[in-house]
Amino acid sequence: MEGFNGEVLKRNSKVDAAKGILILLVVIGHYKRGMTHDIIFLFHMPLFFILSGFLLKKEKLLDTKYLKDRALALMIPYGIYLSLDWLIIRRNFSINMIVHLLWGGRALDGVYWYTTCLITALFLLGFLIKNFSERSAKLLILTGGGIAVLESHLCEHISVLDYPGMPWSIDVALIAIVYLAIGFYFKMKIRNFMEDSNKLFDTVAVMASLFLIIFCVINYSGDNILYYFDMKPRYYKELVLAIVIPCLFGIVLCRTVYWISRIRILNCVQHCFSYLGQVTIPIMYMHVMLNTWKKQLSYSLFVYVLIGIGFPIIFSLVFCRFKIMRVLFGLPVPKA
Repeated sequence: MEGFNGEVLKRNSKVDAAKGILILLVVIGHYKRGMTHDIIFLFHMPLFFILSGFLLKKEKLLDTKYLKDRALALMIPYGIYLSLDWLIIRRNFSINMIVHLLWGGRALDGVYWYTTCLITALFLLGFLIKNFSERSAKLLILTGGGIAVLESHLCEHISVLDYPGMPWSIDVALIAIVYLAIGFYFKMKIRNFMEDSNKLFDTVAVMASLFLIIFCVINYSGDNILYYFDMKPRYYKELVLAIVIPCLFGIVLCRTVYWISRIRILNCVQHCFSYLGQVTIPIMYMHVMLNTWKKQLSYSLFVYVLIGIGFPIIFSLVFCRFKIMRVLFGLPVPKA
């Protein structure tokens, strides 16, 4: 991994594998709306924020220059992919479209909300850690999550909150910072679940899996879904399940990654997921653009995933050797 200033940062292969599984689920979830989509949306974005928090170091969060560099490193690919999307795919050059592009967030179709929301949440977390005690910071973070839930209810009655919403989805950062904080404050627990050979962790993961299976059966067995969650449109109606459900999925994900790394016959699978985790940025931005014509061509999920993941991987393998391409498109540093 490479910082904006050229600093090469050590990668964690297990975290990369977890991110690889998640980005695969992102692509699958965007194929079409249905039960698979709804289940994936219960946890995939929260877990991305949790993993981002897991990778944060306190001294970095207290460094304003680091946060600015991190924001710039995220915003350059954001601007490049958004511009390509606008010029090649959308091809709408009206003033209204330009305003939507600048406003971002819910006013803009696609995945662009995530980057600006992450940047906002990073600066918020850094501000809270720098200016408040740990206890006060945690309380303020949970309060922010509560305000986010309240806004989710209010947007049904205040149309401007629903559309165009806040610029760059900065309001979603109030719930995103909760997940960032979980990753940041509980990083030792997360690392243990990913790396330790402990039967207790396996037992907890099995129990979490059983609970989630029962929850999903109950939730999706009737004509009406009892519980739904989606971060971009701010559909998070209460805070407890919005925290508990992603964390339970996270426990299962951590132990899955652990066992994939331990079983020799699955080493190839781990390497594949680890590489996917290194190219999450191009996959995230490209998979929707590349599948723009899905409705017209009516192809299968397999083809959708093959296009949405295959081309970004090829693009990364070809161009990651060039630093300028890594900066512009968020490509990984090639192995020496």
